[in-house]
Amino acid sequence: MLSFNLFILGFSMTKKIIPLFLLIGFASGQFDFSLEDLNPSSESYGLEVGPSFFEEHVTLNYFGYFY
Repeated sequence: MLSFNLFILGFSMTKKIIPLFLLIGFASGQFDFSLEDLNPSSESYGLEVGPSFFEEHVTLNYFGYFY
């Protein structure tokens, strides 16, 4: 009976914690930044670009590092 109560308690806490993490992730992911476009084949090469540069477009940001 004790293990069942711990399972229910864990499930109840999980229902509260997961939405909290989703809310924090969504709120902290909505910031504006700008970086220099280093892609020589890009139309915006050499310009400082970020989410505000592409206001009417959906963007996907990938910060990769190759060495």
